Amino acid sequence: MSCGSGDYLDLMENYPQVSSVFHRLEKKYQQVVEDICRRMGNGMADFIVKEVVSIQDYDVYCHYVAGLVGIGLSQLFASSGLEDKSFADAEALANNMGLFLQKTNIIRDYLEDINEEPAPRMFWPKEIWGQYGKTLADFKSGEHAIEAVQCLNHMVKAAINFYALV
Repeated sequence: MSCGSGDYLDLMENYPQVSSVFHRLEKKYQQVVEDICRRMGNGMADFIVKEVVSIQDYDVYCHYVAGLVGIGLSQLFASSGLEDKSFADAEALANNMGLFLQKTNIIRDYLEDINEEPAPRMFWPKEIWGQYGKTLADFKSGEHAIEAVQCLNHMVKAAINFYALV
């Protein structure tokens, strides 16, 4: 049974090392990692079959793949004593940081994602790109350069509009 390729395959082949390191962590850190991974896995499972259509879908997807990472890191920093304990409760701030970083990555990775084989997996919300083209692939060609830049500007604006999902 295949478990992906590239970095995913490398991770699976070396998973015993990941597990070994995890089990050497103090229990307080294990609990944070377990909680965030459980929440992330449950949320990301929704997007295996669900497309990102609305801006709300976009924000929820980004919350699962990166907002939860920000929340988990804040909890780990607070648990370690390297940051004030209040960091563990600053979920909205940590989530917004994660959303901003993930949206930046999604915008940056357009060409790589649209060219993915066997089929592209895109996370640009149709609610935005549908205002500028009939398909996301339209933005690859120079003939739609004006619309592509307009769409890109809209995506950047959406990346900097922060609000809490927690």
